[in-house]
Amino acid sequence: FAPTPPPSSHPPPWRAPAASPTQIAQIVEQEFPTYDGDKNGDLNETEFGAWMKKLRAATDPSADVESAEVKTWIGQAFASADGDKSGAVNKTELTGFLSRGA
Repeated sequence: FAPTPPPSSHPPPWRAPAASPTQIAQIVEQEFPTYDGDKNGDLNETEFGAWMKKLRAATDPSADVESAEVKTWIGQAFASADGDKSGAVNKTELTGFLSRGA
């Protein structure tokens, strides 16, 4: 039996209606250039954060995406998504991260 999460915790935005890994890969392929501000093929934490704020706002309209809670969550999400610990998230890492739903 799993404990009930505290009321302030919100499900991560990538737990929205489940998309298949193929659908996630297509979305990443389409949307990635929009957030890759310096066009280097990777998202730094700021670029990644912009995308996560948009996802959070879309799945939880009441969330204050500028709150300390959301900024902490974005930092944790970035650390989790940056699988090779390079300080940037590439398309493969982002697709894997979103597909895990973790």
